[in-house]
Amino acid sequence: MAWFLHVDMDAFFASVEQVMNPALKGKPVIVGGRNGRGVVTAASYEARKYGVHSAMPGFQAKKLCPHGIFLPNRRQVYSEFSDRVFAILEQYSPQVHALSIDEGVVDLTGTERLFGPPAKTARRILARIEKDLGLSASGGLSTSRVVAKIAATLAKPHGFIFVPPGSERAFLSPLPVESIPGIGPRTQKQLYQRGIKTVAALLRQPGLRDRYLDLEEPGSGTRNHDHSIGHETTLDAPLRDREKMEEVLWELVEEVGRRLRRAGCRARCITLKIRYRDFQTVTRSRTLSSPTCFDREIFAVARELLEKNVLAETAVRLLGVSASALVMAGWQDSMFEIEKRRSWERLYQGIDRLRDKYGAGAIGVRKSPPRAR
Repeated sequence: MAWFLHVDMDAFFASVEQVMNPALKGKPVIVGGRNGRGVVTAASYEARKYGVHSAMPGFQAKKLCPHGIFLPNRRQVYSEFSDRVFAILEQYSPQVHALSIDEGVVDLTGTERLFGPPAKTARRILARIEKDLGLSASGGLSTSRVVAKIAATLAKPHGFIFVPPGSERAFLSPLPVESIPGIGPRTQKQLYQRGIKTVAALLRQPGLRDRYLDLEEPGSGTRNHDHSIGHETTLDAPLRDREKMEEVLWELVEEVGRRLRRAGCRARCITLKIRYRDFQTVTRSRTLSSPTCFDREIFAVARELLEKNVLAETAVRLLGVSASALVMAGWQDSMFEIEKRRSWERLYQGIDRLRDKYGAGAIGVRKSPPRAR
């Protein structure tokens, strides 16, 4: 039987700031949106009590929480703490899939002989994160990845929900359909128009059920999956300069590439997200001829998407890069490409080892990211 633990860090960026500076504990910490500019990247639960949330304009957050402590977005620090979190997860399973900087799935299938019952192991993992790093995490455990994700979301903050085998439908049925990952505002509206407002109603529609809910997940082993690995950042000051945007893009790509390699995945699709100062958001994707986990190749696609889709002289306040259509095995490189890819694999393995040992800043971000050749 397959077992999946979904780990979701609680108010991650703000919590890291509170760990770095204990004087901030118990106070309304707001990352990003300083001086009323930009948008909020993260808010501690103390700040959320006042209605502050991520993606909120800084000036609005200031009105809601005038005594809030506004801090700059320190991407490298958060990445280093993220590495520590995933290092703990990897002590319990060789199958750890990083979905974002603060969220991941641990495949606990077959770990019973080493660590005991999965529910006990899951609680131990969450406790280790808190004890070793001082950070709070929420978790969901189920035989289905989707159910585990939903359980972890409902468990926040600082909670854990175990959905035993056979109880998945009973757990899901009373929930609103928008609780299901992948159902956004537009899909929610369409489903509501069809009278489908709860998961119970969705389960009665076989076509929709199979599309949004997979309750018969396979056990561990080689497989493809639809999760994405992404990283995005809200800029403290909106950017108009293309070269500076590319520098930010390179940092994001490095994070995505490292997480792909850590998860043992390659991606067939790369997506760029751009949000402008007026909150207009654009996402553009490119399907690759062959899957990749290499920073250089991911960046070449992301930069091309940026060049073709960013509006000239328009201030950008958020950039994001994500990799999807992930493949864990089963691809076949051409004979011409095999040797080149092997050399790239050795290079990136060395880079990853250095970063794991000395931190994310061990090999710095290039001021002039490499152009595709």
